[in-house]
Amino acid sequence: MNLFEEFIKEFKDLENKNNEKFESISKLVNDVGVSLTKPYMYASVELDEAVKKLKIRAKEPMKVAITGQFSSGKSTFLNALLAKNILPTGITPVTSKVNYIRYGDEFSIMVRYKDGREAFFQVENIANFTDQRNAATDDIDYITLYAPLELLKDIIFVDTPGLNSQSFSDTTTTEAVLKEVDGIIWLSLIDNAGKMSEAEVLEKFMHSYQNKSLCVLNQKDKFSKEQIEQTSKYVEHSFKKYFSKVIPISAKQAVEARSNKKETLLEESFENSIKKLKKSMIDDNYTIKKQTLEDIAEEFSKQSEALSKANAAHNETLLKESNIEAVFSFIYEEIQPIAISAKEFAITQDIKLLIETLIEQEEKIISIHEELENILHEYMKDTLKTFDELKRRFAKALNESFAKIEEIIEKIAAEILSKKIASQRVRYAKTKAGLFGGKEVFTAHKYEAPKINADEVYKKLFFDDDLVGKMFKQYLKSLEVIQDEVNLQNAQIFKNLEAKVLEWQKPYELIRKNKSLHSDIQFANIRRFASKSYENILKPFGDEISGSFAKISSEFKHVGSLVKFNYQNATEVVVAFLERRIENSIKLYEENPTKFSIYEPKLDEIKERLRTAFHIYELENLMRSNRSFVGKNYDRLAEEFAKINKDRIELILKSKNEYVKLRGKLNLLLETI
Repeated sequence: MNLFEEFIKEFKDLENKNNEKFESISKLVNDVGVSLTKPYMYASVELDEAVKKLKIRAKEPMKVAITGQFSSGKSTFLNALLAKNILPTGITPVTSKVNYIRYGDEFSIMVRYKDGREAFFQVENIANFTDQRNAATDDIDYITLYAPLELLKDIIFVDTPGLNSQSFSDTTTTEAVLKEVDGIIWLSLIDNAGKMSEAEVLEKFMHSYQNKSLCVLNQKDKFSKEQIEQTSKYVEHSFKKYFSKVIPISAKQAVEARSNKKETLLEESFENSIKKLKKSMIDDNYTIKKQTLEDIAEEFSKQSEALSKANAAHNETLLKESNIEAVFSFIYEEIQPIAISAKEFAITQDIKLLIETLIEQEEKIISIHEELENILHEYMKDTLKTFDELKRRFAKALNESFAKIEEIIEKIAAEILSKKIASQRVRYAKTKAGLFGGKEVFTAHKYEAPKINADEVYKKLFFDDDLVGKMFKQYLKSLEVIQDEVNLQNAQIFKNLEAKVLEWQKPYELIRKNKSLHSDIQFANIRRFASKSYENILKPFGDEISGSFAKISSEFKHVGSLVKFNYQNATEVVVAFLERRIENSIKLYEENPTKFSIYEPKLDEIKERLRTAFHIYELENLMRSNRSFVGKNYDRLAEEFAKINKDRIELILKSKNEYVKLRGKLNLLLETI
């Protein structure tokens, strides 16, 4: 394989290296993200953002915080790790902001302001934004330093203000960072290590991070081997509950050695070659020319050969004396395995929390539907009982009203009978004169026959006293009272449902999500569903009750009209019938008194005739039977209400089942994690 081919292979390997890390957790996040943001999930903007953050986090390298007391050399130590003097150093607490040090294609800094603005600057300007001696840092939230160093593809370093800074906000900011990172490097000067002030800070802030913390004792170049060993052992023994390991280093030696290290210089050369390659791709409309690649590869090859000939013995000795490689070993051998495991656990827990939050949302919406569903179930159960109670109640009322007609008939019959008088009449019968017959002669025979004084009947019942008219008015009034009460009770039946549904509706037509991850669209749909509860739920019941008003009014009108406009005529018909029957019986009697008798009206017969004339049997069927017209109305209402209720519940279930399906999908997704 020639140098050109090796260069291209290395380029591709470096491009793919970071994508291969955390593959399983990244796949999980991607798969879950696809499921949670499908169109039918109506994902909120916040949920989309949360998923995006998880995807970034899954691919993100581990984070290692650099902390300690101020003036412990944190910035110098970071410069050593970066192999460049980038971060400003000083004897005062220089770092006033959290600095994130990440991989980037080129050196640059991004400043994030407290108002959300972001601005990019050249790396040479970093002191303007990190040094607390500069007043311009007050509006800055944090700074990100981007550097094209291979190390940063595996690690994000977090440079923090000192924990014993005089600024309360600096201390609280650092404390918050320590809870989020995968590893912590506590930096202390060898001559300050183990002092009371440091012990107090460690006890206050570092008591729960022992499994991911390394203590680095800086400035070993200033002390003898015996002093270094003595201090290291003391710190290991005294502070073992805070740190997994204690490593003495010289950040100053490390900066000098790493910045001039052949590998570092070679890396810089390689990064420059990559930048040139990318620029040429952009200039040539994202195509790679073979000649360009060969030129870049040849230039890189020459630089590599020049660096390989350089004498690196001094740098190697300096690097070894600095002991910085022990820090890298701890990061990769101790922190990284824990970080990967912790990241997988943390991201999995966050995913579960996302799903559980969405399940909670679906359960809330389902419970809203079930509240309405239960209202209809309970209402229907209570209403059917009410219908039965009203059916019995009004059956009794109609029976009492019907009894008034019976009283009227009794009164009319008694009055007719009381106006019956005995009239003196004469009949003539043929007889033969003499003992042995002879000439026929007519003999007068006096007899009494009943007579109905119709004028007196009518005068008593309909004209002067108007007894029957008054009784019928009372009867019709009783019907009106029953009718009004039926309509009132029916209206109340609807009002009972209306009150319950509107009480349910009130909070839900204004409901808003109480968690940002919840779906704005789903809650908007619930508000719309609730706002249409009258149209979708109440109106069919209300229409049925309104329809019953017309039916009841018509039936009561029919019952009243059967006698209202007929009672005088019916009485006259009965009186006329009695008169005809008396006359017919008189004729028959006069023709053959031995065979026929004169008809004598009886009270029961008069009442029966009046019942027929008054359509009493039709009225009795309407008012006194087990299925009176009011009873039939309640039977019909019960049947129609049951149909409407079933239909409305099906409508609610249709809406609810959409959310039940979503909950099922989310539960299944949760089970697979």
